[in-house]
Amino acid sequence: MLEQIVEKTNQYIEEMPKKERKKYGQFFTSIETARYMAGLFIIPQQTTVTLLDAGAGSGILTCAMIERLDKIEDIKEIIVTCYENDENVLPLLQENLLYMRECSSKKINIKIITENYITSQYLDFNHMLGGNWNPEKYDIVIGNPPYMKISKDAPEATAMPSVCYGAPNMYFIFASMGLFNLKDDGEMVYIIPRSWTSGAYFKRFREYFLSEGKLIHIHLFGSRNKVFDKENVLQETIIVKVKKTKVQPDNVTITSTHTNKDFDQCTTLVVPYNLVVSGKELYVYLVTNEEEVSVLKKLHQWDKTLPDIGLKMKTGLTVDFRNRDILRDDAEEGAIPLFYSQHIKEGIVQFPIQKEHEYVVT
Repeated sequence: MLEQIVEKTNQYIEEMPKKERKKYGQFFTSIETARYMAGLFIIPQQTTVTLLDAGAGSGILTCAMIERLDKIEDIKEIIVTCYENDENVLPLLQENLLYMRECSSKKINIKIITENYITSQYLDFNHMLGGNWNPEKYDIVIGNPPYMKISKDAPEATAMPSVCYGAPNMYFIFASMGLFNLKDDGEMVYIIPRSWTSGAYFKRFREYFLSEGKLIHIHLFGSRNKVFDKENVLQETIIVKVKKTKVQPDNVTITSTHTNKDFDQCTTLVVPYNLVVSGKELYVYLVTNEEEVSVLKKLHQWDKTLPDIGLKMKTGLTVDFRNRDILRDDAEEGAIPLFYSQHIKEGIVQFPIQKEHEYVVT
């Protein structure tokens, strides 16, 4: 069923100028990625399943989800809610969802909301007077949100001050609202840039996202430009699966492929949760192999920074020949290693390498 959806979407991409799509931060999901994302969910064992797709675009993620749910015998009804306010793509979204309803063996209830996804719910999100104290929640939230920097006084940013700081981006505002819209113990799968995993601008988002929910699965792409079909996009993108829960899991599953075409060749790594999400800043460490996990374990053993122990780091050239009197070729009492660029090979410090002046007396 999805192949016809993709064909129509590709036609839309070819006909709609990129500058028009860029206004909405639109980058359309490939069929392989859509099916992979839909496959990450643990489907609730119930007869009716509710699904939310915000910034639905052509609807391929919703359609991939319907395709998967259609194969589960116990499910009798699928209630679909899509947010989309781009008038250019709305007819295509409507056509695709109606096509999936005709092809499905389930009862499918479709609702397309054309209001602004963020500003239409800001009273609810902030628990403000006039908001809905019992807003609708969903079993499944799936999305490829707009990737677009906005000003700090943009309506979407001022609507969610608790997650915005500095120069916000629409994608993490959508992800925050998506988690808010999820039922307790429900699952959310989003494809988003990886920039939120560190940095001060994303601290408030991480605090909300990783306290209200917990990372269950992260998928990494080795290529920066082979994630979105028909798009010339250089973006380091990841897929995250988050469960709305306060209970921290023991592990996070991290998978990786080179492109969006080789999901059948995933590498899989299971990593302790407190290694992936760590520290008071809640940085998310995207490790890809056991060697990186080993390094991370060693780093996490250190509970102090250099300034904490009275040391400073200085970058730049150190002219050794001007300090010959304190240089040594061999280890001795009071001598410490002196690292040169030759000691760093493939990102790892190798010492000693039988180079002269490898020690310095302090």
